[in-house]
Amino acid sequence: MKPPPFVLSIAGSDSSACAGIQMDNRAIEACGAHPLNVLTAITVQTPDGVIASEVVSTVSFVQQLEGVLKSFPVAAMKSGMLGSAAIVAALAEVLEKYPQIPYVLDPVCQSTSGTALLDTEGISQIRQRLLLRAQLVTPNLDELRLLVQADDYNANTPREVIAGAIAQQYGCAVLLKGGHGESIESTDELYFPNGKREAFSAPRIQSRNTRGTGCALSALIAARLAHGDAMEIAVATAKQRLSEGLVQQAKVSWLGAGPAFGG
Repeated sequence: MKPPPFVLSIAGSDSSACAGIQMDNRAIEACGAHPLNVLTAITVQTPDGVIASEVVSTVSFVQQLEGVLKSFPVAAMKSGMLGSAAIVAALAEVLEKYPQIPYVLDPVCQSTSGTALLDTEGISQIRQRLLLRAQLVTPNLDELRLLVQADDYNANTPREVIAGAIAQQYGCAVLLKGGHGESIESTDELYFPNGKREAFSAPRIQSRNTRGTGCALSALIAARLAHGDAMEIAVATAKQRLSEGLVQQAKVSWLGAGPAFGG
């Protein structure tokens, strides 16, 4: 039997286990892959939001990252909350040594409840360094506009123009998530550097328990890439699995739970 591929999640810890590295692990395992972890921050979270957050030291972060990458045959990786400009820069420097590993960048800048999780300099470092390394970046609409210089675009610039420009400028695919919309269907739009565009739609699931969906989606995609899927197939499969997880969790009575991947 072929062993499961190793997928590295670089993210923050969520004490409620509904988002962050805990959610990543469940999503990766649901795809038949083995999760590896590099912790960027410790957050205290409840269904009401982020209460506190403490970023790990850059030295600790680099030790974790280099230790994992040197010890395991990592087949794909993703990053979520990075927490500081110093960690963004350190991640970019280490990843330059591993260009062969597919990398999914989830540009987490704030929590679902609106708490800032990365400062302006950190966002700038993502633009300058990490976008050039990523095979895929998975912003929501708010994050998309943070990934471009404010002087180049305004609030009226169509999202497809911005997403297409990022894909062409940085040579990475851009998956613009549609989960925060209000239409009957949730549509994610995938833009490629060559101008190609694909849309992936699913019925919008009415649920109070949507925390961690962005974490899960990027982790699911990374896991499918680790299995050798082409980008379009990885995105389509991940979106379907995420929808199934949201349906499974929609009837949970307590607030704050993310998508379920229980089988």
